[in-house]
Amino acid sequence: MADAPARPLLSAAAIWRVADLLRGGMEPVEYGPVILAFTMLRRLELSRARPACWLDAVACSSDPVGRLDRLIAGLPASVRDILSHLEVMPLARRLARTGRLAAMAAHFAALDLSPARYGSEAMARLFEELVHHFATSQRTGAHFTPPEVTDLMVDLVFAPDGPGTHHALYDPTAGTGALLGRAADRLLARGVTVDLFGQEIGLRACALCRADMLLRGHAPGHIASGDTLAHDGHAGRRFARMLSNPPFGLDWRHIRDTIQAEHARGNAGRFAPGLPRVSDGSMLFMLHLVAHMRGRRAGGARIGVVTHGAALSGGGPESGESAIRRYLVDQGLIDTIIALPTDMFVNTGIATYVWILDNNRPAARRDRVRLVDATGLWQRAPSGSGEKRREMTQAHIAAVVQACMVDTAMDIIRCDGTDGTPESWQVLAHDIPAPDGAMDGRRIAFSRILPRREFLYHSLTVMRPARDDAPARTAFRVGMEHDPQAWFSQMIRPYDPEAWLDTGRTGIGCAISFARYFSHDAPARPLAEIEADLRQSMARLVALMPDGNDAEPE
Repeated sequence: MADAPARPLLSAAAIWRVADLLRGGMEPVEYGPVILAFTMLRRLELSRARPACWLDAVACSSDPVGRLDRLIAGLPASVRDILSHLEVMPLARRLARTGRLAAMAAHFAALDLSPARYGSEAMARLFEELVHHFATSQRTGAHFTPPEVTDLMVDLVFAPDGPGTHHALYDPTAGTGALLGRAADRLLARGVTVDLFGQEIGLRACALCRADMLLRGHAPGHIASGDTLAHDGHAGRRFARMLSNPPFGLDWRHIRDTIQAEHARGNAGRFAPGLPRVSDGSMLFMLHLVAHMRGRRAGGARIGVVTHGAALSGGGPESGESAIRRYLVDQGLIDTIIALPTDMFVNTGIATYVWILDNNRPAARRDRVRLVDATGLWQRAPSGSGEKRREMTQAHIAAVVQACMVDTAMDIIRCDGTDGTPESWQVLAHDIPAPDGAMDGRRIAFSRILPRREFLYHSLTVMRPARDDAPARTAFRVGMEHDPQAWFSQMIRPYDPEAWLDTGRTGIGCAISFARYFSHDAPARPLAEIEADLRQSMARLVALMPDGNDAEPE
């Protein structure tokens, strides 16, 4: 059964009704900030033990700007800071100059937008809707993590924690707080409590996140403002649990000097293992998270982080990406990597992955990495979900968690519908036969547990005599089980006596390939079916020829 979709804070139709009140008095790019500001004011007044009537008072006042200014001045400093970053007063003055402030206040005063009715996830979706409608130069999805991805990361990162456990939970790319808020709600249902910490670069998103923390009874000051990579808002603090969905393809050339300076500090900084290309800094967030892990002696830490495919294999053997992966592998930090279905994020259809990092795994597991191929567990997203086309249900999440909780490789027997959607599935250990009466489906690899050295390789450069003033050079990737010189003597020298191995260019790279261990090939079609299709195709071709209707294909 499909999960019930989250209730929108304001429907698209409701957003446009508010926009009608603003049309002619403000630029369309300002509609979104106004709606956010008044939505947050309404939520704040409804969240009090005795709900306030701030907006009613503004709507009825002969001096609505002055009344709103006095109301805000009487609020706690933490609330004033949030409303300042949402630019409530500058927007209110703009509305007053066009005679729209009282009407806007009255409109929102009549709406039930209480936090008890609509949680932080609804606020995040509203943010996305407003960006989508009124800031077309930006791409949606930059701030919002699909709820099922959050659920999956929470279940895996907090797998060791039972009822009564209390942890500090940190998200360095907090956005509007949807990931932290949903995680806290899911954990509370299991009897696990968390103190929430984060950092966010966008001023409005940070203000919304702080407001959500305030409404939840958490400290808004735990959400730092600013660029996490350039200025660590929680420097010196260590966390037991961390979750993050960093932006994909983040260009960091504008802070290159700062990042390179911290890299030069070696282990005293966050980026000692390596620096990725400046056009994609997503792996810098992974190093940032690792730097914030609580030490093993204090109980260790677990991380859940979303990446795109380049984090697994992008860059050559000498690249910063490869160096970062090798550091994670050498340190035994990678517990599990899960391949997610495509088209789950509203801003991209590319392949995405969840990494689970752990610096306190049992000794027997420290030398191994689990890969889980969950690309086939999805259902179609309901209409009205924007660019999001697929989603995972709680049953899909449970199947992935099941595979991650055992120390053996797992297979899945899957029956797909005509549109490719899995209609039913069964997860079972790789080394046992399918039970009698098992569903009539394809058995394919679901999880594999591999030695961490499996992902390392020798990068070998074979040279040949110069031709046209340039030596011929060929690069090879060779498994770590081979001695480079022995491999060259056996595989190259007998067939090219003039070639030599350039030992000065020999290195060790690191790449993680799902395609190597999981096959997505469709089963072979029966020969009779193929022949029938060919006959039909030939018949259609013959019919297109002159006098084709009278011809018969052989």
